[in-house]
Amino acid sequence: MITYETERLILTPIQHGHEAELFKLNNDPLVRKANFNDVPQTIESVHEWLNRYSAQWRKNKFGVWLVYEKCNAGPMFIGRCGLQDYDDSTNPEFAYAFFEHATGRGLGPEAARFTITHAFRNSTKKKVIGFIAPGNERAERAANKLGLRYIDDRLYDGNISKYYEMTREEYFSKHH
Repeated sequence: MITYETERLILTPIQHGHEAELFKLNNDPLVRKANFNDVPQTIESVHEWLNRYSAQWRKNKFGVWLVYEKCNAGPMFIGRCGLQDYDDSTNPEFAYAFFEHATGRGLGPEAARFTITHAFRNSTKKKVIGFIAPGNERAERAANKLGLRYIDDRLYDGNISKYYEMTREEYFSKHH
């Protein structure tokens, strides 16, 4: 299995075999509220996500990563982070979800910089986009830190969300 490391993290492409980690993450109260309208996730929905993530990697050579924090006792699974195709757009959508205990220490932005850099270096994609539910101030702060710009409100999965984007040039001018 391919893994990459940053200063505090270990990242590995998400794939089949990661059902237990993804099931636990998708049912974390913070993740469930922010990503699934507080609806409990099933193992069947986890398999659908894994199929989508695996197809993404095969198609684009980038995708969603599982993120582990380096700890003295060994790597600890803290979330997922990456990019995936958005509908019929040529621009991949960036998203990440971390367990509540892993938030607020800059681990999300560290993982985000790695995954966005990896995607841009392994593709010809021109932009990264993101959708944030109204009121998710934590996600808005993270998006701004990464350099994503708020553009407008748009329909996303049947709800109005805040639409953000960042060009390849904007990203590399901020994150050399």
